[in-house]
Amino acid sequence: MIARAQQPAANHPASYYAASSLPQPEYPALAGEVLADVCVVGGGFSGLNTALELAERGLSVVLLEANKIGWGASGRNGGQLIRGVGHGLDQFANIIGVEGVRQMKLMGLEAVEIVRQRVERFQIPCDLTWGYCDLANKPCDLEGFAEDADELRSLGYRYETRLLQANEMHTVVGSTRYVGGLIDMGSGHLHPLNLALGEAAAAQRLGVRLFEQSAATRIDYGPEVKVHTAGGSVRAKTLVLGCNAYLNNLNPQLSGKVLPAGSYIIATEPLSEELAHALLPQNMAVCDQRVALDYYRLSADRRLLFG
Repeated sequence: MIARAQQPAANHPASYYAASSLPQPEYPALAGEVLADVCVVGGGFSGLNTALELAERGLSVVLLEANKIGWGASGRNGGQLIRGVGHGLDQFANIIGVEGVRQMKLMGLEAVEIVRQRVERFQIPCDLTWGYCDLANKPCDLEGFAEDADELRSLGYRYETRLLQANEMHTVVGSTRYVGGLIDMGSGHLHPLNLALGEAAAAQRLGVRLFEQSAATRIDYGPEVKVHTAGGSVRAKTLVLGCNAYLNNLNPQLSGKVLPAGSYIIATEPLSEELAHALLPQNMAVCDQRVALDYYRLSADRRLLFG
C-alpha cells in the first residue's frame, strides 16, 4: 500500500534555487513493507545517481528521502560543476598506491562527464553552462595551476585548459585583485536543485521507487537489510547510505567520521546585461584559492550568486 505524504511538498528551505525550481512533484511517503534489490537512503546527488546507475543495470531500487528530493546540500550549493576531487590525493599514495591515486583522479574527471551525459540523455533543464576559471590570489597559486594543467594533460583531459596572466584576467572577471587564472572549458555551472529534480524524474522512469517524507529511523542488519521508517519498511539485499551530513545515528561507525560543514550564498536581484557582462564577461563560474574562499557565478536570469 502507498500513502501520500500528509504535508504539502513545498518544504524545501527558502532559497533562490527553491524559488526558481522546476515544478516539484510529490513523491509518496512509504507505507507498509516493500521489497527491493537495493535500498538507497538519501535523495541528493549521491543517492539519486546511485539509484540511476543501478536501475540502468536492471536492479530493483527503492530510494528513501527524509524530506524532499534535493532538500540538503544537493539542492543548495554553489552550482559549480568542477573537475576533480576536493582534496589533495597524492598524500594517499602510501595507502592506495600511485595507480590508485591516478584512478581516483580519473574518477574526478569522469564525474563531470556523467553529469554531462545524463543532462543530455534525459534532457534535464538545469541551465548547464560550460566554462570555469580558478582564480590565483598569489603567484604561488598560479604556479600550482601550471602543475594542474600539466597533470590534466597527463590524464588525457580532452577539454581546453589555458593559463591566464594578470593582464588577461579582465577577460574573465571584472576585478584587479587576481594575479592569474586557469580556464577549464570542461567544467561549468548549473542549477543544482533542477538537476536533482531531473535526475529523480529520470530514475522514476527507469523504475526506481522514490519515497519522500520517509526518514529512515532504524536499520536491521542480517542476511538482508531492513530499513524502517515511521510508516513502513524496506527489505533489500543491499543498502546504500547517501545521507551526507544527515546520517545522524543510522550508522554510528560511519557517522562518527562525518564532519558537517556549512557554506552560505547570496543572490542579487537580476543584473542588467551590461553589469553582468562587466562582472563575468564569459559567464564562467569562478573560485579563488583562499582557505575561506570566494566562489561566484551568474544565474540564468543574470543574478550574481556569491558564496
